[in-house]
Amino acid sequence: MTDRGTTPVSDPRRGGHIADTNDRYYLASRPELRRLVPSGARRALDVGCGIGNLGAALREEAGIEAHGLELYPDAAAEARARLDSVVEGDLDHLTELPFPDGYFDCMLFGDVLEHLHDPTRALGMLSRYLADDGTLICSIPNVGHWSVLTMLLGHGRWQYEERGLLDRTHVTFFTLAEIIEMLESTGFELDTLEATQVGDSPAVEPLVACAAALGARPDRMRRQLLAYQYILRAHRTGSP
Repeated sequence: MTDRGTTPVSDPRRGGHIADTNDRYYLASRPELRRLVPSGARRALDVGCGIGNLGAALREEAGIEAHGLELYPDAAAEARARLDSVVEGDLDHLTELPFPDGYFDCMLFGDVLEHLHDPTRALGMLSRYLADDGTLICSIPNVGHWSVLTMLLGHGRWQYEERGLLDRTHVTFFTLAEIIEMLESTGFELDTLEATQVGDSPAVEPLVACAAALGARPDRMRRQLLAYQYILRAHRTGSP
């Protein structure tokens, strides 16, 4: 697995809010995800495609056949003008897609899995449509970020917000351990892991010391506290 470290970003509220059609994550073409798409990919599924800008960029840049899956009807209607096709539906309830098994070389989940009640089930269902040598690309917010732990341990609060790590529409929360567990339980393993970083805090080192007293490795805990969002690429376990 390649660990590409931490990339600072300037927006302290990164975290994806797919219900807001004005949100930059809903509209963005997500270059940080696109650059992880393998050069040989021919067909991609953008899960939670919004208005289709990510898939449209893949079509334009690499000639990829791009399809979308989208919950919101208005966004799906716009995406159909940009993508090869769009399936409209709630991933928490979908049990199949109108594609042959193994159809896609690549699936992208840009800040989607945390909005699902059972992301493991959804990922398992979708995996049948991914080729044996296919690639998953995901961005997932990290609930183990120092800002969440400081609020919880220092102030006794778990305060939902309009967007960000504790977005009101997030129903499943991930640390890196939960991400790896979800991938492994659905037959995938990491090959690339990156993290975005939002600022720093004097609370980080006390949190590291506390974790070390409980047996955690300080260097590993520091990386996890600073990771605001994980960006990853995964492949099927045992695939080349």
